[in-house]
Amino acid sequence: MRKISFITIHPKIIESYRPFGIFKSAEEGGLAQISVTDLRDFAADKHGSVDGAPYGGGDGMVLRADCLSQALNSVRANLLANEKVNVIFTSPTGKLWAQEDAQMFADGDESLVFICGRFAGVDQRFIDKYVDQQYSVGDVVLAGGELPALMMAESILRLVPGVLGHEQSATEDSFGAGLDGKLEYPSYTRPPEWNGHKVPEVLMSGNHQAIAKWRREESIRMTQKLRPDLL
Repeated sequence: MRKISFITIHPKIIESYRPFGIFKSAEEGGLAQISVTDLRDFAADKHGSVDGAPYGGGDGMVLRADCLSQALNSVRANLLANEKVNVIFTSPTGKLWAQEDAQMFADGDESLVFICGRFAGVDQRFIDKYVDQQYSVGDVVLAGGELPALMMAESILRLVPGVLGHEQSATEDSFGAGLDGKLEYPSYTRPPEWNGHKVPEVLMSGNHQAIAKWRREESIRMTQKLRPDLL
């Protein structure tokens, strides 16, 4: 069973996502155990403070290393003594998240802990001591790390065997092994003609060999057009 934990000051963001889609399928199928830790449960004072003004001045507040470390220790306390733990911090300074990273964690056996930052950042001392990897979802800055963490977790879980309804679903998606890492081919459904545009005849021919050939060719065409770096 894959164990994924989130440390956040907004646990409702994570909890609101769990009853749907991939997270629901993974948990109900006994393939994942997801937990959420409220950082404010480890606040430094009665006011629920988990952040402080940055030394040296500047705008914003910084999440405290002591509060974060206590929260992380509480997550570790609920794991088996010999369980491997991989602590991931979502940050604009991190490596750009890609399908190969999702596959690596899906294939691994470590428990994953996502640190969801907020405000102006996280005390560097916590990052230096506890964080194993830092990942970014692009050259953008968000209000917090919850959305990136959820995106990364979902991309991992959908690659865990049994989570998706069909074995080949993940491999036939963009970047999947079934497409040799290329983009997915176009998809069509009813009606066969819409707004003057028809579904390609080959897809309604019933000729599975011809359909497979068309899809391979369209995958290459789409990749050449949109992501030539993948070829």
